[in-house]
Order: sequence, then structure tokens, then C-alpha cells
Amino acid sequence: MRKKLEIIIPVLLLLYLSAIVEVNPKYLKEVPKEKTVIVDKLEQKNTISINSLRKEYNNQDIVAYVEIPNVLGEPIVQTSDNDYYLHNDIYKKQNIIGANFLDYRNNLDSDKKLLIYGHSDPEGTLPFVKLTNYNNEEFFRENRYIYLIDSNRKRKYEVFASYIETEDFDYVNLKSFGGLSYGEHLNKLKNKSYVPSDVVLDDNSNVLILQTCSFADIDTNTKYQLVMGKEV
Repeated sequence: MRKKLEIIIPVLLLLYLSAIVEVNPKYLKEVPKEKTVIVDKLEQKNTISINSLRKEYNNQDIVAYVEIPNVLGEPIVQTSDNDYYLHNDIYKKQNIIGANFLDYRNNLDSDKKLLIYGHSDPEGTLPFVKLTNYNNEEFFRENRYIYLIDSNRKRKYEVFASYIETEDFDYVNLKSFGGLSYGEHLNKLKNKSYVPSDVVLDDNSNVLILQTCSFADIDTNTKYQLVMGKEV
């Protein structure tokens, strides 16, 4: 039974994530005008108040804030599944742009691997589409750090991998890694990066994975842009 669950859970998760599809530009007019990308808040003050964000958006599902200075800054929500925020925005209104969300299986206080998902669009108007820039070596080197703030702490991650995945989705696994140790699993992901990195990964590494749809010219309908960082 345990082995069956290890197979079934990732498959169900992939069925959820397969709903992260191309956003038609005609739907972008549905974005509330007051929802703007908050950039460089960390540079304006020492921390982000999660309680303040919850009040601002009237949403208690906000659990964190992710920032890449000069690139993006976004509240992160989490609920009991990976489906709701694919189709509802941060105001909990039905909207094809969804919201940026933490995997429902994740525990911010204890998990070594955190997974955050967000929509992209071919017009380049949604924040997470900027993650595709990490496939360029110059951008990769100049934007090395991702910050994650929750109610208890601020974490700093150094980017170690960026690539487009089309068929091997074991990066979403949190417990079982196809016979590999956790450290071996992380190094497998690192070795897929389009830009090499000297970041050292092992069984004790805490990592953050950001996922969004890719619109690169690849002959498949299922393709995700991934950016990965190690807590430093």
C-alpha cells in the first residue's frame, strides 16, 4: 500500500499542475487594477508583514512573500489543494490568472524542499514569466538570490539551476526520489541547469523551487520553467 501511495500521489499532483496552461491575453483585462507587482520592498524596509498583506488583500491564505530584487515581488498563498489558486486570484475571485501558491503538501517550518507555482503568459505581463530570463547566463549571474519571507523569518536562497522541464517531473516529489538519496536527487536537478553553478548540494540542503509555464519553442504541450535555489 505504501508503494502504491508513493506512485499515486505524484500522479495526482501532476494532474493538478497540468491545469497550468497558457493564459490567453484576452483574459488579462480581468486583473484587478489594484493588483500591482510589489518590487524591492525588502530594500525599502527590513521585512514584509504577512499580517499586513493578509489585510491588504483580505486573504488569510497568504503565508509568505517571495522576492527577487529588481525582478519580482509577490505574495504567496496556500490552501488545502493545488487546484483552487490555479483558477482564483489572490482576492479569491475566479480568474484565469490565478495566484502564486505554495504546494499544499508543504510545511514552511519543517520541509527541506519548498515548491511554489505561478502562471505565465505569452505576452509577458504576469510576474513569474520573468523566471525564463534565468536561462540566460548573464541574468543568472546578476540575479543570484531569491528571498522568502513568512511570519517567522526571512530566508535567502542562492540560485543553482534554471531549465525547462518537459518530461521528468520528479522534482515535485517531497519524500521519495526514485531510489536516490535526497542529496543525489538535488544534484540530478542541478545538473539539468542551462547555466552551470558551483553551489554545493547535499542531504541537508534546504531548497526553493519556483515553477511556471514555459512558452519556449519546444515540441510538447507540457513544459515548465523551473528556477531552483539553495538556502544560504
